[in-house]
Amino acid sequence: MTGIRKIAREAGVSPASVSRVLSNDSSFSVSEQTRARIKKVAAKYNYHPHLNMPVTPPITPRSILVLTTHSLETEAHDPYFIQVHDGIIQEASKQNIQIKAFVRFPNKAFQFTDARKYDGVIVAGVFTQEFYANLAKNNPHIVLIDDYRYLPAYDIIRNSYFEATQIVLDQLLENGLNKIAFIGGNIHPMNNSGETTDSYQDIRAKAYLMWTRLHNISPLIALNGWTPKDGFDSMNALLKDNFQVVLIASDQLTIGAYRALKQHQLKVPQDLQIISYNDSDIAEYLVPSLSSINPASFSMGKIAVQRLVHRLNNPNDIPIHINLPAKATWRESSEINLN
Repeated sequence: MTGIRKIAREAGVSPASVSRVLSNDSSFSVSEQTRARIKKVAAKYNYHPHLNMPVTPPITPRSILVLTTHSLETEAHDPYFIQVHDGIIQEASKQNIQIKAFVRFPNKAFQFTDARKYDGVIVAGVFTQEFYANLAKNNPHIVLIDDYRYLPAYDIIRNSYFEATQIVLDQLLENGLNKIAFIGGNIHPMNNSGETTDSYQDIRAKAYLMWTRLHNISPLIALNGWTPKDGFDSMNALLKDNFQVVLIASDQLTIGAYRALKQHQLKVPQDLQIISYNDSDIAEYLVPSLSSINPASFSMGKIAVQRLVHRLNNPNDIPIHINLPAKATWRESSEINLN
């Protein structure tokens, strides 16, 4: 096959000159006589630069499947999950990865074999271990978000709520506050039909209970559910006891707790200080504004995509568990400010 170098030798010019003339580079200055000579030699050998270039096959974007236990209603009431999903979407776009399907559970129509259609899977939420095992049989490239169990077979992205909780509790104790309550809920792993036959202790509640045991402090805890009504009921149940501060496991629960305190004509933070979790947009606009622990939820989604890309490129690497730092944002609902 005739190449640029052969044309250059016969035309008496450099290969670069041949390349620039034949590609119609308007910025290249050369005499019309030389330009004509190059084109004549190229025509003699029927040389066309684009036809003689090696063909690079188009790169097919990778595709991922996102599975989540978060319903649209849950997302509407708790921006934490929206931020996780936004992180996934934005990083996937940046990495030229197509999110081919976003499946919400419960979903009885879901078939585990569906996962074979995609390069990888990101799971946001908590499913049963049997669910994960069936998923992995059909697609081994899996990254989990927000699961705090010890699952050595999978890459997992979490926040450091456990450590952040104990740090905040230590800081409260150092400021003379030792009557501390906790409001939260348990975690119910989901299967594809939505059944939650099992439950386990949320990482925030676990951190609180371990801390109270370590400091020989009697725990004061209410674990019901995750809605504002659960926060309302839990606060009402706790108010029969005397405490100075309450940690509440989500901003949504705190909305209900605020209402219960108002009905009891108790003021925050004068009568009771409150520290929450998730640091969603509503925390800043509650009255009084809410001290809340920020979990870096957007970054959790973003890093999950990055980790999945690594997993696809390095399928034999050992799975890793990444804990992102959580940090308290102190506002009006707590009298101490530890920023």
